[in-house]
Amino acid sequence: MASTFAPSRPLAVLAAAALGVVLFSGCTPADEPQPSNEPSASASATPEPSVTPSVEPSEAAVMSQPLDITCDELITLDDMYAFNPNVSAVADAAPKKDSKAGVIAGMNGLTCQWINNSSSETIDIAVAKLTDNQLTALKNLAVTESKQVPTYGTPPVEGYFQVIGQEGEAQVFSGSYWVTLRAISFFEPGDAEQLAEAAIEHLS
Repeated sequence: MASTFAPSRPLAVLAAAALGVVLFSGCTPADEPQPSNEPSASASATPEPSVTPSVEPSEAAVMSQPLDITCDELITLDDMYAFNPNVSAVADAAPKKDSKAGVIAGMNGLTCQWINNSSSETIDIAVAKLTDNQLTALKNLAVTESKQVPTYGTPPVEGYFQVIGQEGEAQVFSGSYWVTLRAISFFEPGDAEQLAEAAIEHLS
């Protein structure tokens, strides 16, 4: 499986706020009064109009569309048992923030986690439902960060994989879904293939 919101084409959400306030004020020393035959007249200087602060509108954060699926439906007990019978589901998944699953968690997508009962190593699988433009941006990023994997599904399904540190991370794009899988046990693309195919099948 390709890994990355590691090969994710960065859906970078940039918020720029520019606030400018210009204030002009003038002050001159008063002159000694001079006798004059002309009637005195008082006049107050017209104040310069204040500049209204301008704020650039910020781009809305990328959020996943609602998902009508749970972790035990995305990867069933049978799916995980067939992959590795020595793992258990984690109730409150807490993926690494710098992983693709962490990015999806920030989008309010679905994040799921399993732990190896012997080694305590984790498997993180996450999914987000996004727009075509958002998915295109992620695919473009995946191309630059990882290698394409043709075995995660037939076109138009796209798969990518990369190794980050000691963990392998796979990304799969299918329809409107962005699926990521990450684990130390994913040494190469084929290691994530079984779970990736199961997730895509249940999302179809």
